[in-house]
Amino acid sequence: MKGKQLATLLAILAVLGTAGWLVLRNSNSAWSETSASTPGAKVISLPINDVAKVTLRTSAGELNLNRKDDGWTVAERADFPANFETVSTLLRKINDLKTVQEVKAGPSQLPRLELVEPAAGASNAGTLLEMKDTGGKTLGALLLGKKYLKKSEGAPADAPGYPAGRYVMPVGKGNQISLVSDSFEDAEIKPERWLSKEFFRVESPRSIELSGPTPARKWKVTRETPSSEWVMAGLQGDEKSDQSKINSFAGSFGNATFSDVLAPDAKAEVTGLDQPTVLTVETFDGFRYELKIGKPSGDGYAATVAITGTLAKERTPGKDEKPEDKEKLDKEFAEKSKRLSEKLTKEQKLPARIYVMPKYAVDPFLKDRSGLLADKPAATPTPAPVPGVPPVAPTVPGAPAGGTSVTTPPVAVPPVNPSPAPKASPTPAKKGAK
Repeated sequence: MKGKQLATLLAILAVLGTAGWLVLRNSNSAWSETSASTPGAKVISLPINDVAKVTLRTSAGELNLNRKDDGWTVAERADFPANFETVSTLLRKINDLKTVQEVKAGPSQLPRLELVEPAAGASNAGTLLEMKDTGGKTLGALLLGKKYLKKSEGAPADAPGYPAGRYVMPVGKGNQISLVSDSFEDAEIKPERWLSKEFFRVESPRSIELSGPTPARKWKVTRETPSSEWVMAGLQGDEKSDQSKINSFAGSFGNATFSDVLAPDAKAEVTGLDQPTVLTVETFDGFRYELKIGKPSGDGYAATVAITGTLAKERTPGKDEKPEDKEKLDKEFAEKSKRLSEKLTKEQKLPARIYVMPKYAVDPFLKDRSGLLADKPAATPTPAPVPGVPPVAPTVPGAPAGGTSVTTPPVAVPPVNPSPAPKASPTPAKKGAK
């Protein structure tokens, strides 16, 4: 074969080889597109300090978190304060996210991994996380796709796995799909999960008073010292307060919480706050908490809270206080006064909103007065008469047993004659007497 013919043949083979490779690539396009991500590489770089807005969007809706001068807020709750730690944790997590395994997938396979941008009514769509600066410029966007499930060791073959990771893809950078080790369980569009749950905390209550819509639901319990027993005011006759019932709720607001907040313009006739039940708690430290409780809302009650306080400015010395103890006691009083003052200032800054307080925390207080009294001993019932059977007389000590009452007539006893005096024994005669 001549050299010219050989060169032509080689050129033809090269063309055919290239065409074959192109055909093969196109036929496997669904899986042959290699992700640019590599194991250990960062998924996305995010200037955390510049982020001023975070949007989470799914096909069902969206959630918007906005950074204000005094912290993060939840737009869907009328800019109620958001939990700073929850928001900052999410941003750090996104910025530190690293690829565990690269995933090769083409556009046709994205719905299977739930890496399709959400749209109304769209199926197999993921959760879109979008971060913007104060000017509205997008700093980064990430699609959270299907969760990676892993089975526990030794689990049955048909047992469901647990979330051990998630498929993610940065938006606008091609199909750079990564499997990461975080499942992003908290990336939900539920506004109540992003709220700051800082609330009031009742310490050392001195009195608890309920003023309800009915006379039966009006009561007050007090105690003289933090270690004294609770006593109900206005006890009458043989009434006694039930300590176990009162003690069961006396510390319920030691760590008060709420599950959600309602819109500021919620109608009072809808929430029940037009005719509320008022619960007032006063403490030994001078705090006063007034809760107005309305109608149940889901698993809780609509409620508002007003907090006031009158703190002691000077310490009252003890009756037998020693001079050497004065400096120590004065220091303790100053430290406590500072803490209480800071606590009052913080609690009074709570937003004046309608809170949804859980039923388990409120229900124990919504009792009638009779529900806090000790049970009286039950009276012994009198048996009903049975036809044809004479009534049974009560048992009397010393009385004969039996069901028939017997009356013994008096018995006349004859007088007893006095016993005759004993006769004197004759004196024996002396010997020799005539």
